[in-house]
Amino acid sequence: MTKLRQLGLTVAVSSVMSIMNVAAHADACPDEPAVPRVDSTKFYSDAKGSVVSADKAHERNQLIQPLRTFVTDASSRADSADHAEQECALQMMLVWAKGKSMEEAPADIAGEHDRQLFAISLNIITLKLRAAGLKIDPLLGWLGEVNRDVTGYFEHRNQVSTAAHRPDAGWAPVDNLYVWSGVNAASYAVLHDDHDAKRYEDKVWGGAIEAIGPDGYLESELRRGARALTYHVYDLSAILTMLAFRQALSEPVTPTERAAIMRLVERVGSALCDPSAMAAKAGNVPQEKVVPLVFSPGHTLAPEFSNEQIRSCLPNIPTTDPMFGGNLENTAKILAGLHH
Repeated sequence: MTKLRQLGLTVAVSSVMSIMNVAAHADACPDEPAVPRVDSTKFYSDAKGSVVSADKAHERNQLIQPLRTFVTDASSRADSADHAEQECALQMMLVWAKGKSMEEAPADIAGEHDRQLFAISLNIITLKLRAAGLKIDPLLGWLGEVNRDVTGYFEHRNQVSTAAHRPDAGWAPVDNLYVWSGVNAASYAVLHDDHDAKRYEDKVWGGAIEAIGPDGYLESELRRGARALTYHVYDLSAILTMLAFRQALSEPVTPTERAAIMRLVERVGSALCDPSAMAAKAGNVPQEKVVPLVFSPGHTLAPEFSNEQIRSCLPNIPTTDPMFGGNLENTAKILAGLHH
């Protein structure tokens, strides 16, 4: 065989292999059907939200499994260094955008809560696709609708709770759900210059900071009984996650805001090491052990607020959570690059 023919054969084989690889990627890209409405269920067996029902938690996990599967797969592909995998994640998102996934109003607050979480994950996945150089414009209208529905629901809930203000009945103007809805708005505002999203996240931010007491406790979370400590950690994670997105939007943190956050950080760190004071404030109820994953977003996106007590008494905090867009360290790098 002549060198010319051998070269031609090599090129041909290479071309065929390239085509086969592209086809393999195309075949591997799943076509997950849109989920028009997020259905879920409350997984607490008491009005305070302090006792988890194992059966209800299992039922909730079954209901949201299609959404969890989608964001797990899409976030993993968005985090990949393989451009074909990133394009696949975009294709998956486009299918969901076309199908108006999650736009239908959930039947209850459990569905609203889970729609809130998945919307944040979808925002972060989209942010990663944009950072990879992909065109995300076709996703923005759909994501805008979903995020506006989320923030509209929680803004109304905040207004009703402010008027009633009955913590004993599980109503409080500012709680972790309200703060996480601010993360929805801030993460969407990073994707799209949306005045309403910026207005809302700024309003929530002010409320979240104001809710931190002089002693570092959060009134809305103390009512959670045995889970008061867990929800102080979760609320802190929401505040720090929101802070990271606000910094990417060039929103400064004032000395007063920083001082308030540090009061909560110190209270959480102290309680993680010795929960007795938190237990006393929560009604003399022993505190459940905190699952490290609860603090993953805040810890990874704003590590400067994770003090020594938190690091030593809540070790092995994961840096990947598909419910928050996958690899959180990648998210942190992208947000840091946007912050000037």
